[in-house]
Amino acid sequence: MQQKKLVKAIALAAAGAAMALGAAGSASAHVMYNTASWSGTDGWVTTGGSNGGGTVIPWLGTPGGALPMGFTADKHGLNWAAMIHNGGDTLEVSAANAASEYNGAVVDLDTANGAWGSWQVDPQNPTFTRGWAHNTDFGLIKSEVDTKVRIEVSKVNAADDILNYGITVFEGIHTGEINHHSPWNAGYISGVNENPAKVNNPFGGSGLTYLTHGDSSFVEFFAEAGQEYTVYLGGNDINGDIFGTPYAYKVNISAVPVPTAVWLFGSGLLGLIGINRRKPQQA
Repeated sequence: MQQKKLVKAIALAAAGAAMALGAAGSASAHVMYNTASWSGTDGWVTTGGSNGGGTVIPWLGTPGGALPMGFTADKHGLNWAAMIHNGGDTLEVSAANAASEYNGAVVDLDTANGAWGSWQVDPQNPTFTRGWAHNTDFGLIKSEVDTKVRIEVSKVNAADDILNYGITVFEGIHTGEINHHSPWNAGYISGVNENPAKVNNPFGGSGLTYLTHGDSSFVEFFAEAGQEYTVYLGGNDINGDIFGTPYAYKVNISAVPVPTAVWLFGSGLLGLIGINRRKPQQA
């Protein structure tokens, strides 16, 4: 009798875990896009561009085309925003995704091959490098659940002269103006001097706290539920030209699920086994 009860309890627990996992993946994450197009630069959020003023440029995937996640339009560019609803969500940020999700919409997602920080300022001194804000692209990520997030950036066209990407993640949302023509990551050398990449608000303004960075096309970080994270990315090619041609890119974002249901099932199973072992055997 006890064995039958145990088997039934295990079956119910397994069914509950499966239902919980299914429910966790029922809602889909989504990506929002700026509809601005600015030749050779990131996308400004008002018609005034880097001069400020103007009207807010409509967004795709937001209520009424408003700016996403509480972002403001203080002389700043913002290209895309990604919302994670559940652990296990995967998203693609790209022009192809925008066209697919928003009825053929055209968005401007590109960056130069030396925008992030490995362009050699002095070819005779290859140990000194820098990037350039003018070709850096900007994104926002927010999750409704605690989750580990992985960001991977790659080029769209195989023939493009770009090898890899640098990515910096900040906690928070930028406010105020930026110096859009400023160099950044000056003096960065991978594995030797990475402190230049660990700066809050590298283009001026406020609101950003450095979290992590990667110089080989990917980063991983833990996202707290409800917290906004800002992403700066650009090409990171040795010998890359900061004034080079902007190349299209795509971003793959994946959220590693927290297996709450599995842990609950496992702990419940162990508890049931322990209870069964403690019960005296019936003659």
